[in-house]
Amino acid sequence: MAQNLPFPSNENRQHAAAAIAGTSQVPWKRVSPTEPAPLMFQVCFCDGCATSYAYCDLREIRLRDAGFLQLGLLGMEKLVISIAGRNLTELAELIAAGKLKSFTELGPRTFDRPETSPSIDKVTVETLTGHDY
Repeated sequence: MAQNLPFPSNENRQHAAAAIAGTSQVPWKRVSPTEPAPLMFQVCFCDGCATSYAYCDLREIRLRDAGFLQLGLLGMEKLVISIAGRNLTELAELIAAGKLKSFTELGPRTFDRPETSPSIDKVTVETLTGHDY
């Protein structure tokens, strides 16, 4: 019955359900040991959009705590990708090692995922201009 209520958290769960089949899975896909290192990683947003970024553009990874991660990219534009959630340390390690295929924004937290499981609540992409960033 709770799935039919018109709350934003239920709508976000529907968008992310295709990417995350069960509550025990993490919201990212890693490279298998037999695969070569990927050239790009993909960011999947809860509205269904997806954008890929080249690993060679990745210049900086900032993990403020286990719930906030920032990626600095310098490609055709200077970008900062901010990832807010919980238990994101493994995600930061996979990105640093170049072993991540994609990660998925789940949207606002829902009650169907345990508090101890990794979650990506919000992803924002900012274009930086000027010399200060």
